[in-house]
This record gives sequence, C-alpha cells and structure tokens, in this order.
Amino acid sequence: MVGHRKKKKVKKSKRKAVNLQANFNRKCSLASRGTATDAAYETLSDAMFPSNDHHLSAHEHVDSRDAGDAACGDFHLHSDGKLKPSEVIAKAAANGVTYMSLTDHDTMAGVSEAIATAQKLGVLVFPGVEISAEVKGGENLHILGYFYPGSNSAELEKQLLKIRTGRHKRGKGMLKKLEAMGIKLKWERVLEIAGEAAPGRPHVAEALVEAGHVANFRQAFARYLHNDGPAYVEGEHFPPEEAIKLIASAGGVSVLAHPWCCKDPMNLVPELAKLGIQGIEVYHDANKIDMYGALAKESGLLRMGGSDFHGIDPTTERSPGAIPFPRVHIDRFLAHALDVWERPLVERLRSIAEVMKSADSGVEASEELLIWKEQEPLVRRTLAELGMGIEVVGSKAPEVEGSPTDEGVGIIESHYRTIRVSALSR
Repeated sequence: MVGHRKKKKVKKSKRKAVNLQANFNRKCSLASRGTATDAAYETLSDAMFPSNDHHLSAHEHVDSRDAGDAACGDFHLHSDGKLKPSEVIAKAAANGVTYMSLTDHDTMAGVSEAIATAQKLGVLVFPGVEISAEVKGGENLHILGYFYPGSNSAELEKQLLKIRTGRHKRGKGMLKKLEAMGIKLKWERVLEIAGEAAPGRPHVAEALVEAGHVANFRQAFARYLHNDGPAYVEGEHFPPEEAIKLIASAGGVSVLAHPWCCKDPMNLVPELAKLGIQGIEVYHDANKIDMYGALAKESGLLRMGGSDFHGIDPTTERSPGAIPFPRVHIDRFLAHALDVWERPLVERLRSIAEVMKSADSGVEASEELLIWKEQEPLVRRTLAELGMGIEVVGSKAPEVEGSPTDEGVGIIESHYRTIRVSALSR
C-alpha cells in the first residue's frame, strides 16, 4: 500500500536566489536587424500531425532559418511553477530575451514584481495571463491575454478571482483523492508553496516531493497528477468566447496557447478567429512552424512564440527564449499591440483627468502612471487635449550594484516611463 511506505525526511525547499545583474547578452537591440522573410514560414509541411505533448525536449534541433535574432522574445512564461516572478524574468534576460510576458494561470499577481525586475535589467515585460477555457464537448483550451504596462481592469480581476476560487476547490479535491490513497498533505503547505500564484498541480507535486512520497516532479505527475490520473481533478472552466471577450473588454490581445494540444486545431483556429482571437502560438519548436504558421496566416492571425516555461523539469520543458521566434513576428505583435492598447490607455487617462478636475480646487492632485515608452507620444497628446499636465519622473533603469559596464555602454535605457499626471492651475 502506498500509505504504508516509509517517508523520506526532506527539508522544506527554499527558492534559490537568482543573480539580477544586467550582464546578459543583448540579442535583439534594434527592431530593424535580423528580421526573417515571410516566405520561409508560409508553406504547409508534410510533417505528421503533432502529438498532444507541448513540453518537448529542450535539446531538439532548431531550424537554421530561425537563427540570429530568434531568441529575443518569449511571450509565455510562468512563475506559478517553482520560480518567483523576479527569478523567471532574470533567467529570461540572462538568456538574451528582451521582450516577454509573464502569463501565470488565471492570475496576474506576479506582474508587479516581474515589471520591477524588468526595469532593473533593461528588458520589457508586458502584463499577461493564461486563462483556462473549455469548448463544448469538454476540450480544455488555454487563452493568453497580453495587456499594456500599467493597465488595470476591475472586470478582468473579478473573473480571474472566480477562476482562482475554482483552482482552490480543484486543489483541495486533489488532496482529498491523495488522502483516500493513504497520502496526506497539508493544504496550508500547498498554499505556502504556491505563494501569490493560484494553486495548481505543480504545487501539489512539490508538496508530494517535499513529503517524500515521490522522488521528483516527473514521478508526481506520472503516478498521480497526469490528466485522468488517480489524483487528477477536472478544473472549472468557461467558454473560450467568454475568455476572448473578457480579454478584449480589458483592452488586451488574445492568443491561443499551444494549439497542437487541441483535438482539431485546423477547424478550431478558424472558429476562434471568427470569435475575435488575434493570434496563435506558432514558434515553440521547429517541427510545428510550417503547419501552424500557415494556419495562422490563413486565419489572419498573429504568429506568436513562447517557451511555456514553468521551471519544473528541465528535461521536458524549454528554457526562456529557447524557441525559434523570428524578430519580424515580434515586431508585428508590438505594432498590433500598440494599436489595440490605445483605446484602454486613453480611457484610463480620461478617467484620471475627470477625477482630478472634479477634485477640490484647493487640493493639488497628481497621479503617477507606468507606461511603455512607445506609448509616450499618445499619452502626451491625450493629456494635452484634456488640459492636463505631464512630467516624466522615471525613464532610466536603476543601476544594479556590481553589474559590469560594457565599453561604450552607459546607463541601461528603460523600456518604461513613469509619468506624473497633474491638473493644470485654474
């Protein structure tokens, strides 16, 4: 019986500190350099239909056509595995990634820490989330949402809270199933392991390892937590059209994560495109590029790339940036996002202006706002039209103690601007 096995005494795991020094190799300093042509990605290959496993070996061959500036973007990173948000961003930056998004499952709790680290390292992190959804018939999908730095949406947070509540219920259900097999874990410890992230299977797996019931994460999933495993509990989801609508209403860009995990992606993706999804993941490993690149093009969607890094098992997942993601498609996403994010940013500026103008005239009102530097012209123009004052109070990345200085390189230029909005004297 499993319950009578002798437990190994394992010390509670502590997170390893990650060096935050900005000593990484900058792999994509200029938007105009190293871009690839479309022709290489537009032909549907004769490759076999891919398996449902989207965590392939990190040692797979990367197609030479994606060499060069192909590792500077990673828009699918997680801190709800084993690493803190700051550690994930530092690891990505150390690998030469400049543009990235933290996309934890059904939570954006780690975004502030991630952006604070990005400011130190001179890289750009966009707020993101991976929302669990379900189509008719029970198939689970994951929809990624990307938002502008400094964004906030009460409706998005409300829905994510509802989903997280479901994740707590699911986690407790897993522990109940494990207990029925003679394995007792403390829910409080699972929450401690999860930290600010919504609890999920990785945190239950770590608790199993820590308590000595299994040797490692892989064994935890293989024995108990894999889909339809003895301790697996189906999560509560909502339809993908609702996830897409939620992201759009919050002013975000929606993207289908790992479409190769879907039962019928060739029919599903065009349907999601009709519902308003704006992109699909294409760049994860070389043998999927042709098929999903062509599918994205036929559906008029962005071609996105992400490692889906969780920091759990280096033998089955890719490191941040270890994906063949051409710079040309990063640039296209940035241009598209800049357009999409204009409406919600202008709406927020109008809201700030209305509050300040309605305040007591004897009170000096101001508010600081973090923005992407590419949005500064829009912010200045909008505030001028609203009769508001603007002051840039932060535009340089803070110096990191002990970081080396390359010859000819000064203070790290930040991708962010901290602006102070104020009401002009009446």
